[in-house]
Amino acid sequence: MNFIKNEINKIKKYPFNILYNYAKNKDYLRFLNSFAIPTLNLKKLQNFVIASIEEENLNTKLSSMFYKLIIDPTNACNLGCPLCPTGLGVSKRKKKILNFDTFKGIIDQAKDYAIEVHLYNWGEPTLNKNLVRMLKYCKENNIWTRISTNLSLDFKEGYIEELLKSGLNLLHADVDGLDQEVYSKYRKKGNIKLVYKNLEKIKKIKKDLKLDYPIIELSMLAMRQNEHQHDKFLKSKEKLGADVVKIDKIQHNPNMDENWLPENKNLIYKTYDSGKAQSNSASEGESKQCHWPWSGMVINPDGSINPCCIVDDPNSDFDNIKNNNISKIWNSEEYISARSEFGDKKQITKKTICNVCKNQTHSKRLSRLSSTFAIKL
Repeated sequence: MNFIKNEINKIKKYPFNILYNYAKNKDYLRFLNSFAIPTLNLKKLQNFVIASIEEENLNTKLSSMFYKLIIDPTNACNLGCPLCPTGLGVSKRKKKILNFDTFKGIIDQAKDYAIEVHLYNWGEPTLNKNLVRMLKYCKENNIWTRISTNLSLDFKEGYIEELLKSGLNLLHADVDGLDQEVYSKYRKKGNIKLVYKNLEKIKKIKKDLKLDYPIIELSMLAMRQNEHQHDKFLKSKEKLGADVVKIDKIQHNPNMDENWLPENKNLIYKTYDSGKAQSNSASEGESKQCHWPWSGMVINPDGSINPCCIVDDPNSDFDNIKNNNISKIWNSEEYISARSEFGDKKQITKKTICNVCKNQTHSKRLSRLSSTFAIKL
């Protein structure tokens, strides 16, 4: 324990360059989005490195704060994706739009240490009319931002330009089929022509205004119905105006129909039956530390807090920002119990969703919301 305290005290005295090289040599920077690294300042870097050290040593009560924040602007969506609790309409959480004042209060508490703010989770973020204002406020406070949008919306005139000029750092969109027949098998109620139309607008506006940001990242979730289109999609980077195109792996309910999974086993997480792809989750019976309790916090539109983005269950909430400030919640009985699952289990005083999950997020034993991948108590 004294060694850790001494190490943290040394960290607090390092100038930026030495501390950055320390983080690089320790391979801590893998925890950050590579595009977010240039936004680091000394204070945020110090907190990040201390958080990484405390995670490495399984500390339960932390002197560091989280450095990644997921804030859901709304848990409503225009699509009906069948592996998502929002898309299926099975979420027990009431539909809500996060108001700007609540958002501002969160950022004001987190701005000194939050490196990344992801403005999305269970809904379509652009349905919140204050999204651009939220992004601008993050920019004012030197916080790197990312949204994930389906882009299958007929936006009002001028909205896309406002969004691109807001200070948003990375815009992610899933293009899960190159034609309507394939796309709509998963992105139900979606329109691929609208997606292409909006991507064309984004491409033109970025070119005309000579904008370097946001980074445009397009992904195709690897599923059986779109597997034959992967190669073509990966070659469409320039045509679609993207900076990054990639094939991502889906998460699904392992107790349900597996017909969504691609034939290529390298595109299925190894923590699912027959999968071969690397996974951050643990296999059934495997002990593997979860990264979330030391690095990030998820805040829902109603102000409630979950320990990670795969949880959609009001009964699993750790607290609500309307009741306590963020720093108090971060070292609450719930968070200490969650971290203790991966260390000294004698410190578990509350049975949280983390103590049930144990980072075995793809396990068949976990309770799910209907046929979705979202877990619950």
